[in-house]
Amino acid sequence: MYYYIMEPNGAKTAAWQEKIKDILGDLGIAGETVSPTPARTIEELASLGIMKGYSTIVAVGSEKVVNKVVTAIINQNNNKEVVLGVIPDNFEGILAHRIGVRDLKEACQALKFRKLASVDVCQIEPNKFFLTEAIIESAHATDAYLTLDRIQAGLPFNKIIIRPGLKIEIYDQSRQIVNKFKKFWAWLLKKPYDEKDIYTSLFHSKKLKLETLGRILSVKVDSETLTKTPMACNARPKDLKLVVARDIIGSKE
Repeated sequence: MYYYIMEPNGAKTAAWQEKIKDILGDLGIAGETVSPTPARTIEELASLGIMKGYSTIVAVGSEKVVNKVVTAIINQNNNKEVVLGVIPDNFEGILAHRIGVRDLKEACQALKFRKLASVDVCQIEPNKFFLTEAIIESAHATDAYLTLDRIQAGLPFNKIIIRPGLKIEIYDQSRQIVNKFKKFWAWLLKKPYDEKDIYTSLFHSKKLKLETLGRILSVKVDSETLTKTPMACNARPKDLKLVVARDIIGSKE
């Protein structure tokens, strides 16, 4: 029933992976365990597990591994009954928060109890998907042209973060300079100053098209380039079944 895809073996991960296997064995949910090689990518291994009939594909490791497995599950035909399980390598990060676990034991126990939530993912056209966040970043202010559901706009940015639900956060560092002057004059004139965040703009959309003017920038997920600008991204609501901890509120079994 369980098919585990683990981060490529290394000196630092071998002991961690053995510990995971011991916990899974004690819980009675041990299954087939595979790791990518030069001959087989993570996506290929995930597709193979689905073709073998496994109902739960478990990504063990970083956001990079998890998002590659997400891509394989959604791209694979007849995948509606396939569930994603996650054992993250960072229990302070996005994935651990998303599934509601605080340590390795809780992550493994969540797999055993198998509580399911239908969750949003994002699609980067044509066929890449992610469960965490994508980042487009520039050391210098870059002009961009955005097309959203009902908005078309040009604006400068230093950083754009795209999250599932197609929540878009745009940070413009150039506004800091203006803000420093305003803060100084408020202090000089002994007037109150509003410390609200004026650097970040927030949008929520079903579709996004982004063009960076005069530059090509990488769109990265967990430091890996998935595509480059110009790019298009789509919301995919409730498109993935995810194993979460039993006390996650609002999950759908």
